[in-house]
Amino acid sequence: MFEFLLVPLLFLPLAAPAFLLVAAGVVVHTVVVTARGRRPRPAALWARLAVVVLCVGLAVYGMGLLFGGVMWMSQPEDLCLVSGLSYSGSPEPASMWPLHNPACEEGGVPVDLVPGYVNPVVYAAIGLFVASVAGMVVSRRRQRRNV
Repeated sequence: MFEFLLVPLLFLPLAAPAFLLVAAGVVVHTVVVTARGRRPRPAALWARLAVVVLCVGLAVYGMGLLFGGVMWMSQPEDLCLVSGLSYSGSPEPASMWPLHNPACEEGGVPVDLVPGYVNPVVYAAIGLFVASVAGMVVSRRRQRRNV
């Protein structure tokens, strides 16, 4: 059903540093413009926030795919061996949403290979993205009313 997303998901871990550079560039540009005394319009600030949050969310999701071994193309036993853990033989598969990979265990306790910060950051990015798009729409409407 979602086979068309497979190719972008394969390249997302590779593009994560580029997304972080774009986010940092937008933040630095906004700070420099504001420091020079030019005040950006509120709609532009909301749009910049949307771009930054989208880039950070995509970068963190890509890093979760990479570090969590969700896109690992080999056997799960190999992934556990590389991680220094033992294979759990768990029938629970890796999940793309929320990002989850319980293939390994340590001392009989299942270990999720996806770092713990990935899912909360992605959820926060989604919430902030929706809020920033709503803020951008509201500020554009107010701007049009005042003109």
